Amino acid sequence: MNRQSISFKPLFAAVLFMLAFQSAQAQFISFGLKGGLNTQVNKPADFSIPQLDTFLNFGVDKLRMGAQFGAYVRIGNKVFIQPELLFNSNRTDFKTEDINFNQLVRQEKYQYLDMPLLVGFKIGGVRFQGGPVGHIFINSKSELTDLEGYEAKFKQMTWGYQAGLNIKLLTRLSLDIRYEGNFDKFGSHINFYGNTYQFSTTPNRLIVGVNLAIKK
Repeated sequence: MNRQSISFKPLFAAVLFMLAFQSAQAQFISFGLKGGLNTQVNKPADFSIPQLDTFLNFGVDKLRMGAQFGAYVRIGNKVFIQPELLFNSNRTDFKTEDINFNQLVRQEKYQYLDMPLLVGFKIGGVRFQGGPVGHIFINSKSELTDLEGYEAKFKQMTWGYQAGLNIKLLTRLSLDIRYEGNFDKFGSHINFYGNTYQFSTTPNRLIVGVNLAIKK
């Protein structure tokens, strides 16, 4: 098993989140809790890893569903800015095939702290929103360490963007639907024998969740 972790960055992010809340007390402010599911929408093509006089085919077997939960602060009403702080957990099943066509599936789990900073506007009961999102790496657990020469090298911080809709369901409950794109390639942490390998596509996700407003 492979474990990597950081200590102070999530706390630092939480402090920034609270400062954003404190700095706008004179404006219209709402805040609440949120949670949901996410899944990657594009399955990347396999690639080969040279191993002396042989090779190893490496690819994604299944894209699993992930979960996230956290909190948001919304500053403004018709036009708004919305910072969020979310714990995100996900998993990918990787497949390997050697020169003798022997196949094995190994799973890797990840935990990130996601920090979207959205801006948007409201028309009726629908909010249109989008903006950048930062992903702070927290931890990973991997069965790929059973492979000779494998090492995970996660970046401590990666960036992407989110865009989507927030639809009012009840007085304090709303539905959140977002598309997320990322700027790093999927699997950019994969390292064999000191060489970095990555898939040709980025890990774009569909995120569906609900918001529960504590203060409207």
